[in-house]
Amino acid sequence: MLGYNQLVKRDMHDWDVDSPPILATTHAGRAIVASANKDGLLSIVDRSRLTGSGAGSAGDVASTLTLLSQTPTTTRMNADVVLSRDTTTTFCPGIQGGSEWNGAAYSPQTNSLYVGAVDWCMRVRLKRDTTTLPTTGTWLGNENTDTQTPVANARGWVTAFDAENGNVRWKFQAPRPILAGITPTAGGVVFAADMGGELYALDAASGQQLWQTNTGQSTGGGIITYNAGGRQLLGIASGMKSSVWPGAAQQSRVIIYGL
Repeated sequence: MLGYNQLVKRDMHDWDVDSPPILATTHAGRAIVASANKDGLLSIVDRSRLTGSGAGSAGDVASTLTLLSQTPTTTRMNADVVLSRDTTTTFCPGIQGGSEWNGAAYSPQTNSLYVGAVDWCMRVRLKRDTTTLPTTGTWLGNENTDTQTPVANARGWVTAFDAENGNVRWKFQAPRPILAGITPTAGGVVFAADMGGELYALDAASGQQLWQTNTGQSTGGGIITYNAGGRQLLGIASGMKSSVWPGAAQQSRVIIYGL
């Protein structure tokens, strides 16, 4: 092990570090790791000690990945409040995140990190008696059954962050959670999609919405652009089928758009 950093400490909310990190070198020459996860934070970590001449030679591996900044990607509430058996605690993000699976993306054109996120809270009162556990199914230790806040309240965000310091450059709010990959292009466009089936093209520098269409089903997968036959195309992995999310699809498919 050359280095580590425990980004989520004393986890009470199922906030995994669940998304692949982005490795980038910023315009200022700083080598970073950008990690957007279920805790609703974009964490930027310095990896220069892993890539320099003294990589791996330090004694304390915990000091080789220094945390540079942590900036919210979505609503964060009661993140440090201990869950109780006596009262119901509402906390944000809920156990769905935050950011799920696809993480952050970096654009060298704008020196920005782009993150899609879920804005959906959870409420929990712990069981008073936990001596008898169920033998089947999922058990979370909650007394109340209405753990999710209303589905109608679930929203999404696309946020652009300065890669040097984590400062927010712009925010775009979507009417449904954003789980799909965020894809910035060399042409100054950011593509994103939400769980309501909407596909967006945003201006990478300002966040202004340039284009929108409905794919007909929820999207939680990857978005890529590529050249084929002399044309630039857009490929969408559409059809999020997980029932824990509102608007789950009945089928999955790949959708291709021509630009």
